[in-house]
Amino acid sequence: MKGTRLLLAMGCAITFSICGAAGAADVAFPSWQWGESANAAILNKIKADFEKTNSGDTIKSINIPYEGFFDKQYSEVRAGSPSEIVTLFDPDMASYVKQGLLEPLDKYLELAGVSLDQLSVSHKIAIKDGHIYGVAFQTNPRALLVNKKLFRDAGLSMPTNLDEFLAAIKKLRIPAKQQFGFSSLSTSGPSQDAYLTTAPIVLGFGGSWFKAGKPTANDAMTIAALRFIKEVYDDGLVPRVDSRAAQQLFVDGKIASFINGPFLVGFAAEQNKETYKNIDATTPPFPGKQSAAVTVFLGIPKTAKNKDAAGRFIATMLKPEMQKGIIETVKGLPAVKGSIPAGFVDQNPWYSAFVEAGDHAVSYAPEGVEEYGPEIYNIIGPAIEDILFNNKDVQQTANDLQAELEKFVADKKAN
Repeated sequence: MKGTRLLLAMGCAITFSICGAAGAADVAFPSWQWGESANAAILNKIKADFEKTNSGDTIKSINIPYEGFFDKQYSEVRAGSPSEIVTLFDPDMASYVKQGLLEPLDKYLELAGVSLDQLSVSHKIAIKDGHIYGVAFQTNPRALLVNKKLFRDAGLSMPTNLDEFLAAIKKLRIPAKQQFGFSSLSTSGPSQDAYLTTAPIVLGFGGSWFKAGKPTANDAMTIAALRFIKEVYDDGLVPRVDSRAAQQLFVDGKIASFINGPFLVGFAAEQNKETYKNIDATTPPFPGKQSAAVTVFLGIPKTAKNKDAAGRFIATMLKPEMQKGIIETVKGLPAVKGSIPAGFVDQNPWYSAFVEAGDHAVSYAPEGVEEYGPEIYNIIGPAIEDILFNNKDVQQTANDLQAELEKFVADKKAN
């Protein structure tokens, strides 16, 4: 087996060069990630390696805004005029696979010398009938990121339960310093953002929106999570900014705790060494102790023009040195199991919380109906916003939402 993989790895570099010489290709790769320092750093490294070993082929790195990205991308794919590489979160991945919009990537895994069983558990959503249709650029399980300095300055230790956590959030709120103890949904925006921002809290409480394809919007723990989200909003304990601005506030040392992915530590490492050296991570002190994960997949549309070159770029991303670079630069979990460099966790002890979370985290996509994720966002997102911004009753809104989701599922089954 080792000999086979060595031959594959050796053949990889040879094949890249031969394929590149066969005919130059431009690979369009639009993403907001080209505009983020840590993500751009490793993407440009993969791009440089690809272009070096694929003579004449080029990656067109197109930096576009995050807002509206997924809707625009989907419209282009459905219209038959997509970019060569698409970026997909979990539910988008499931939806594209369900609709048959993506090219299978099996031969590019083989080109990279990687087998399906070597890929992280997050790839389950990208596999159908033994074929894989997306490869993770990074997986970001959620944990509670903590700025240890802000906690120390307030005389606080790490909270171990919900009551301690709420007390800490209140003590860490210092208006004169524009400092907050926590961040959660606090502004109106795209439905996907409302869903994504609150999903780790809902799951952390032991709640969910779906279980095995059945709606659970008015489950007791889902309602408890919504009450918590409303409480910290109503009491002014979270900054009134969108999720991306909140990430920057955490990097700037203005938010003491934030349920987010390891990529945010990567941002801090690039932008604010003081925050970076004071970061710790742990399981959120919620009653359910469940963690959510968000994976950023790369895929190739079936109707893309230069599919083979795009596939070779994805194979390049799977090289061991690139997987190591994703961990060290972005701080996300890699696509290929066993890629974490020796000593990395010892040097970055906060990372262990994410490694542990990655072993058991569930996708934030609605369980059992993942392929309908984008449509489900548009039902759940406005309901959450009604609770926060229109002061709707939590229990009644959850009951109404449950009925709406049950009708949605019934309609899908009927069709």
